[in-house]
Formats: sequence, structure tokens, C-alpha cells
Amino acid sequence: MSQSRVAILTGLSRKEVAKQKAILDSGDALSFVSNLNRVSRVLVGWHADTTFTGPYGMPLDLPFEATIGEASFVELVRKYSGDMSPRAMLDELLRVGAVEESASGAFKVVTRAYIPEGLQPDAIERFGEVVRDFLGTAEFNMERKTVGPGRFERIVFADDGLREDLLPAFEALIRAKGQALLVELDNWMSAQELSSTARNKGGRRVRTGVGIYHFLGDQ
Repeated sequence: MSQSRVAILTGLSRKEVAKQKAILDSGDALSFVSNLNRVSRVLVGWHADTTFTGPYGMPLDLPFEATIGEASFVELVRKYSGDMSPRAMLDELLRVGAVEESASGAFKVVTRAYIPEGLQPDAIERFGEVVRDFLGTAEFNMERKTVGPGRFERIVFADDGLREDLLPAFEALIRAKGQALLVELDNWMSAQELSSTARNKGGRRVRTGVGIYHFLGDQ
């Protein structure tokens, strides 16, 4: 596929595509390790694991390290991140604004979603996952042989377009309602994983989830 075609499909400039192609061709891409899943697991654990949440399920402010028996950021990372170091994890969460340091020196999580930016490995991996998952659902629904509703995939849009001055209000509504739904679904899945029944039950694991996105284009 040509660089021009890739640029059109991904929304990246030709210069950016050329840069990534050069990295891949050089073999240096092997040193580009994506932390997308590890960071996401840490944020989910911080919001869902009762070790790291307080009353009403609110995430605790965590000290970096603590005495034995007390919740800490180091303990959280060791439990959910695999082999990523706690310091590297904290630096990344601070960099993207997912965590803030309080006056007391403890760390407060401010979002449960990890959205990497730019052309870092995490962002590239996330882009690939989003495209793969959406196209996989569309392909399944087009090619399925059985009668039924298929996988859930719906879209809503203004038939004659939306006034430009209404876009900020529409985007705010999407963020509020979409985030609320995703949090509800995430809480449900996390509760299943953290239950004693789920931990003790075997069986095949299926990668599944729901994605919501806002599109915008010329009328």
C-alpha cells in the first residue's frame, strides 16, 4: 500500500507515515514497547478493586509506597501491570493527565480511560485495535449466515446536518452519556472478574467489549 493511501486511511500526514515506515524498516521498532494494555489494566484496577477503592467505590488517593497492609501505587502496579515498573507507570499516567499529585504527596486518579497521544507506540497500538474491532464487527454482520440481530452496531446522525454552533453542546452530551454507559459496562465486567466465582472458574476466554466514537465530516 502506498504512503499516500496509508495517510488517507489513518489521517496521518505523509511525513508522519514515512517516519513510522522508516522505524519499521530499520528494525528499531523492536525497541518500541507499547504499554497500552498494562496502563489500562492499572486504571481499571484502581477504580474497581476494593483494595484500592473506598466508600461508594471511589478510588483512593494512593501514596507511592506504603507500609505492609496499606494500599499503595506500587502495590497497584505490581498487581495489574505485569513487568512495568511503578515509577515508569506513574510517569506515564502523570504525562497524559490521568493522575495528579496532591498536596500531601499522594496520587489521585482523575480518569479511568487511557488515551495516548501522538505517534507513540501506545497510540499506534490503540489506533490499530479500534480499527480492527470496528471492522471485525461490520464484517461479521455482513457475512453471517444465521438469522438474528448479529453483533450490536448502531449509528445516529442528523439527516440534514447539525448547525455548527450546536456542536459543542452535542459533543458535551456524547461525552456525558457515552462515558456513563461505558463506565456502567466496565463496572459490570470488572465485577465479574473480581468475584470469587470468576477467579475459580475455568473455560475459554473471549475478548469482547463496546466502543463509542463521535464522527464529524463535511455535509
